[in-house]
Amino acid sequence: MPPTALAGASTTDPETVLASIYQQFDIDFRDLYVIIGAKALDVQKKLEAIAARREAINVTEMFEMQMLMNHLSQVSEMATSVVSAFNSAIASMSRNVKG
Repeated sequence: MPPTALAGASTTDPETVLASIYQQFDIDFRDLYVIIGAKALDVQKKLEAIAARREAINVTEMFEMQMLMNHLSQVSEMATSVVSAFNSAIASMSRNVKG
């Protein structure tokens, strides 16, 4: 079976294909880090707002804080899963290239 180009690469050279994939995912990972940073900043701002008022926290604020924390947790877990899947795929491709 003849080699074929992968992931939109214009070559069948494995090193070039892997480099192209790494470059594409590097950009995507940066986007994930920006999203996670924004969510963490939202949580920090909410905590600062609550601390600045120095009043008893009400139920609505507790739910808002819980939602912010849940969303941050989900985004972080998603990023971890994407990175893990990417690493597994690249490791598999590398094993196939060696073989």
